[in-house]
Amino acid sequence: MDLVRDDLAALYPQVGVRVAHAGLVLVGPTDDELLELAAIVAEPHGILGPGQEHFLTRALGDDDAARVFLEWAWRLREFPTTGRWRLPLAVLEGGRALGLVVLAHEVEHPAGTVHTSSWLARAEQGRGLGRRVRLMLLELAFEHLGMTRAVTTAADDNRASLRVSQRCGYRETHRRRHADGTPEVHLAVTPGAWRRRRLDDVVVEGVEPFLAAISPASR
Repeated sequence: MDLVRDDLAALYPQVGVRVAHAGLVLVGPTDDELLELAAIVAEPHGILGPGQEHFLTRALGDDDAARVFLEWAWRLREFPTTGRWRLPLAVLEGGRALGLVVLAHEVEHPAGTVHTSSWLARAEQGRGLGRRVRLMLLELAFEHLGMTRAVTTAADDNRASLRVSQRCGYRETHRRRHADGTPEVHLAVTPGAWRRRRLDDVVVEGVEPFLAAISPASR
């Protein structure tokens, strides 16, 4: 698996990034891990409970949900640039893929702003993993990539996601409706608010090639 990951990282430096804390690992996903995650997405209520919606599963059948997830995840494997980059990381525990997190900087974002998104299999929720994963992601964003602001969104009925964001220092900035009409809450966090909740002993590796690709000096 690591040989495959190394081969991918030679082409896409974001795949070589690794963040670890107390047995939990965030790492650039291989196709095998994406297939594990696709199975979770395709499972009825595999991510969210009945009556809730998710951008990957909205209005899709189970088979379509897995395919749409894989196509979306593969599109994240674009070479990063200063103006636009995506950094997806599989959430692994004991070698099992439990979820996915993404850091993304888009052309329209101000310099230093990154969008964070994350999800865990519903069967793994309620163990405090969501908060740990998000704080690990912010460690990468703020301490190693030099970001100055992180933003995120969640459907207004996704109380679990909103609670995790708030426990990590995010605060609501505004609300708006998604293109499909779903009400969404937008939140943001700064390094100062995150540091009051920072985890000890987070280990971050493999950042240098990715940082070199997104650095303005490299363009």
